[in-house]
Amino acid sequence: MENYEDKLAAQVKAIVEAGEVDNSIGERPLTLDELKELAISMGLNEEQWQALLVKAQKHLKLADDHLKARNYKDAISEGEAAVAINPYLVNCNAILAKAYMMMWLENHLPETREKAEYYAKKELVVDPRDQQAIMVLSTINKKASVLEQDNNSRKKNLYIIGGVVLLVILLIFFLVSRSSSAEASAQEQEKTNEYNRTKDQLIEAEEDVNSKLNLVQIAIDQRNSMIPELFSALQTSPPEMAVLDSTIKELQSQIANSEGEAKFELENSLDAKIGEARKIVEQNGNSQAVEKLLVQIEGSENRIAFEKKNYNDAVKNYNILVKKHGDQFPDYELKSYYDEK
Repeated sequence: MENYEDKLAAQVKAIVEAGEVDNSIGERPLTLDELKELAISMGLNEEQWQALLVKAQKHLKLADDHLKARNYKDAISEGEAAVAINPYLVNCNAILAKAYMMMWLENHLPETREKAEYYAKKELVVDPRDQQAIMVLSTINKKASVLEQDNNSRKKNLYIIGGVVLLVILLIFFLVSRSSSAEASAQEQEKTNEYNRTKDQLIEAEEDVNSKLNLVQIAIDQRNSMIPELFSALQTSPPEMAVLDSTIKELQSQIANSEGEAKFELENSLDAKIGEARKIVEQNGNSQAVEKLLVQIEGSENRIAFEKKNYNDAVKNYNILVKKHGDQFPDYELKSYYDEK
């Protein structure tokens, strides 16, 4: 059975290569019907073709399940097995893009980022409006900017620390050569080193908070981009939907001009109003399009909750450092938590 499946997968690879040089197809991706036509023309029968599609769908389902469970390596393995059979399987490239992106957020390896961008762009060729692929590219761009700033900051700190260390060494050498105060000099050096270590910890903790907050905002923006569709999902909307629409727009305007704890409270109010709108749509809409939209919004809100938890964890670590060393570093202030209710 394994040899049979390998033969079918190899056959599809040959079909795709043939399709890429077929002038009648051009630069656009093959449709499923065109892929099937090429497959049959190269010797596959209907039963083998259907077997390929079923196998690809099984790999796709396993990839999606692993992604939801945050088993990113397994999600990539199953996703790449699916596209090896059917390179044009709907949503498979988006799943691979997100899995690689989540790995990149952990390991920051260039090759992992390149894979995420490659699969996201490949998905957008098939579906230019794919929200998951767009989210992957947006997250990578914003996170890459944060990492670049972080690297520049660390380089600057290294120069500062290097200069301080050099100064301390010269000072110690001078004091030892002039007097017997070597012990006092050593204590002074340790104090300076401890100061620099603490400052580095504060810088890294603050950058981590900023990075996590950035991911929260990306998730919120993705959810908010679906709000207009939510209000247009019903052909006839109850009067309270118009009131909610106005309230939500006003809250979004206030959020754009606020920060810190006040912003978080407004975002909680916005979440509640969107929840009310969802309940009205659930009660008055039963089409597949409405159900799909509600599932997408629920998924986005789960993502928001996940990113908020990560942000709160980062704030906790940062605030502990500020409380311990605030007198020594008055420029660093306590940060507000997101309400996880």
